[in-house]
Order: sequence, then structure tokens, then C-alpha cells
Amino acid sequence: MADRTKWQIKGEYIEACNCDYGCPCNFNGFPTKGNCEANVVFTVREGRHGDVDLAGVTVFESVMWPGAIHDGNGRASVFINESASEEQRNGILRILTAEDGGLPFEILATTVSEVNGPHFVPIAIEWNGTKTKASVNGAEIALTPHTNPVTGEEHEVHTVLPGGFLWKDGHAAKSAQNVADVDGLKFDWTGQNAYYAAVEWSNDIVDTGATTKFGK
Repeated sequence: MADRTKWQIKGEYIEACNCDYGCPCNFNGFPTKGNCEANVVFTVREGRHGDVDLAGVTVFESVMWPGAIHDGNGRASVFINESASEEQRNGILRILTAEDGGLPFEILATTVSEVNGPHFVPIAIEWNGTKTKASVNGAEIALTPHTNPVTGEEHEVHTVLPGGFLWKDGHAAKSAQNVADVDGLKFDWTGQNAYYAAVEWSNDIVDTGATTKFGK
């Protein structure tokens, strides 16, 4: 993809899914219950798409796959904070759809066949590590730390994946809230697996050429 636009993102990321704690998808690719349903959110702290500053852009996604993620046929609803400028919207959409290559989206794009949105709406978010909360109209995610079952003290638990394409050091948590009822995607997996991570993504890595198209 010789004419792709250079991009990079440093930011904060959370995910909450229907897997048991730790989420075996991260280790062997196969979800606890045979399918994957999740809410994921990230905010760009530093980043650019070409000459466009992406700092402050937040993306919230509700996603469902009928089997393992790598088996594809996923459905997603995508929300972007309405305060994002037109240039920021265009840039982040090119990144999300893998039009300019780069991880993790060039991999994720191959697994999603139906995308609803993007919806440009208010996104309420309070970043606080494994206590982060975020919501849009119809979906909500809130993390809470694991605790010692005897003393009640908070555990600091990390999952380290040196070769991880999404995150390399995930702060393991559980969901105090993980629900969605948007665009025909409906689930409630409160109390299941969750992660918080600082992330760095870019298109410095050779792309696969995969793209995803948005549609209402």
C-alpha cells in the first residue's frame, strides 16, 4: 500500500467480554463460551493521521463474533465522540477500517463482516485504570479490580504478552458493568473478564491489505 497515510496512536484502552477471567482468546484463540461478545473503548492521548492531530478522539465499540474471533463473521457497532473534528473523524475511520494498514486494525478488519455506524455521539468516560467507566446510549462498560477473597484488598494482576498485537501488558480486572443493546447487538456479561492497558499502535508494520467498510 504505497500511498497509505502514516499514522500512530498512543492511548488508553479497556475491554470487557464474555470470557472467564484472563480470557483464553489471548492465549490460544478460543473463547470460554465458544463465541465472543465484548465492549471495547480507547482514547487517543497522542497520535496523528498524516498531518491531523488525533489527540482526544475516543472510540467505543460493541462487538459480537459467532465463534472464535479469528473465525470471522463478526458484527460491530462503532461510536466516535461527537466532539471530534471532521478531519479527526476521517483519520480515525481510515485507521479503524485498515485503509492505511497497521496493527491491530489490519488483523481485526478481517474478522468483521458487518459494521453499524459510525455513530458520532457523546461518549461519557472516566479513565482510572482498572476502575475506568465508559458509556454511550445503549452500551456501558465499567471495570473493577480483582480482590483478595479473604482480606478484600485489591489485587494488581498483569497479563504480559510481549508479542501481543493489541496490548502487551494488560492490567487484569473484571466488569462491574458490561452491557449492550445497540443496532441489534444485545448482551449482558457483567462480572466477567476485563482488561485495562496503555497501547501504542501504528502502521509501521507491513499490512495485509484487509479493509472493513462501514454501513448503516
